[in-house]
Amino acid sequence: MAVPATPQKISNMVGEVVVKIVSGAMKGTEFPVKSPVITIGRCSEADIQVHDTLISRTHTRLSFEGGNWYIEDLNSTNGTWMVGQKVSKKALLPLKTSVRVGNTIFELYNLYAARDETQSFSIPFVSYRIQPETLASTSGTKPTMPVQIDPMRIAREENKRLSAIYKFQNLIASIFNEHELCPKILSAISTIIHSDKSFLLVYNLSSGKFEAVAGRGPDAPMDQIDSSSIRKVIVDFVKENREAVLSTETDKAKLKVGVTAGMTENTMCVPMLGKQQLNGMIYLTMSHDKEQYTEDDLKLLTVIGHTAGMALENSRLIEFNLRNERLVATGTTAAHLSHYIKNILAGLDGSLSLLKMGIDEKDFGLANESLHILAKNHRRLGNLVLDLLNLTSEQKLNMKIQDIKPVIEDVNELLGPQLKQDGITLTFTKEVMELPLFAEVDAKGVHRVLLNLILNAEHAIQEKRETLDQKDIGNITVNASFTQDKESIVFTVTDDGIGIKSETADKIFDLFVSSKGAGGTGLGLTVSKRIIEGHGGTIFATGEEGKGCVMTFMIPVSHNDASTSTRAINRNIFKAANISQPVPAQNPPPAAK
Repeated sequence: MAVPATPQKISNMVGEVVVKIVSGAMKGTEFPVKSPVITIGRCSEADIQVHDTLISRTHTRLSFEGGNWYIEDLNSTNGTWMVGQKVSKKALLPLKTSVRVGNTIFELYNLYAARDETQSFSIPFVSYRIQPETLASTSGTKPTMPVQIDPMRIAREENKRLSAIYKFQNLIASIFNEHELCPKILSAISTIIHSDKSFLLVYNLSSGKFEAVAGRGPDAPMDQIDSSSIRKVIVDFVKENREAVLSTETDKAKLKVGVTAGMTENTMCVPMLGKQQLNGMIYLTMSHDKEQYTEDDLKLLTVIGHTAGMALENSRLIEFNLRNERLVATGTTAAHLSHYIKNILAGLDGSLSLLKMGIDEKDFGLANESLHILAKNHRRLGNLVLDLLNLTSEQKLNMKIQDIKPVIEDVNELLGPQLKQDGITLTFTKEVMELPLFAEVDAKGVHRVLLNLILNAEHAIQEKRETLDQKDIGNITVNASFTQDKESIVFTVTDDGIGIKSETADKIFDLFVSSKGAGGTGLGLTVSKRIIEGHGGTIFATGEEGKGCVMTFMIPVSHNDASTSTRAINRNIFKAANISQPVPAQNPPPAAK
């Protein structure tokens, strides 16, 4: 059995590792680790500053203890997630293990191995390997194919595999509990692909390893999971490379005890990918004197593994939020979320069909279109996760008298370039960018509301897009100003998207009600409404179908003693605007008696 090559032990000591951003706005950025304790967050106080609005000021901590790195969440708003699981206490952090904070995913890499792209594994055990997102071979050489190819037979096989994917999705679509879902996934796979043993592996935060949580024999689930037949070298390879692997070995010296002489040991191991993160693995073995797994079997299992990874991620999301008292109090259950999850799965289902068709017909335009749909559905799932996390956070608003202008500038810097790439122009009026807007507010809350409303406007404009390469498809304008009596600030977010029906305008802020149809979760605007109402303000929408929409929210400038707070705010306004504050007339001294 092949073992990892160890010509030189890879060190993970301080000074020899880097934090590498592998997904998010700062993708590709590396931060050398120069201290045994480092913090990661959004503000400059953190040792590693990451530009992500969904990350807390100091979000998570990495520490080097006893020759190993550990990770610990610092009571962040949206949590720290490692390999798809929420980190609730200090956990071991092996090298090249994905950690999600907000919209950012990072990994800890060896400084030299990160720059030296040589494999850390010797791979004679790999017969065939493919990249899950593209189903493209990364083996270097293609497996031997039959000399004569029957097009009709190939078409029948493709239809059979596509039917198998639909069948698998239907079998697991209605299950939301992870403990029920894992054995159900293996059961569903057994009706599609034969195996002597099958296992579902998930990451154990305590041990820092992938371990089997469900097992199945040829006909029934295992009463006790016997994972002795799982080859660690294959699991480690899939974890490090995030590739699907087929191993076919006939060397009798490599066969395990109990396998009949002359039989071939077949192993397939595929990653269960969620939103750019590894959630688990599916591991199948079969010993047979004639039958062998093929590259097509590996591709089919890879697609199934990806679907299973999304389902597992959904189940964890539902379970996490159902524990939250706030959602339980509002009567939210898995049944409410299943509608949106099924819509996402339907989108993934259709895009997989298009992708397969594009690959079969070598139609790269069709393949690119299907990848765009896949990416869109991944973003939808990510937004669902983040909206739920925002909705369940029961944090008290941190009210301070401050200028809201820096908050607006930060939103502009974050979303402006992103929207521009999609052909959307984001404009903040001249008055907003030049005049001070002092008020007693929770800056983080106002920031979140502006993000939600602008992203909602983006979706409305994207609905007008006719082609993927279309430019200048719409405009979003943000304005803010004091009311005439200077008691409140009014914000408006105006778009020229598909508009809104008048009968829908009053309902879109209700939980799980969306104007986007299947494209929305109905959570973002609910989160915004709760934040604004927490400020003592109001929020509403106006517009006309086909003629754009205006989202308006109004917040009072002060919440404490009116005279004291208002005077403080007025002083700041005059100071920022460099205007001489009028001196109130003083009463004359009383006449002497």
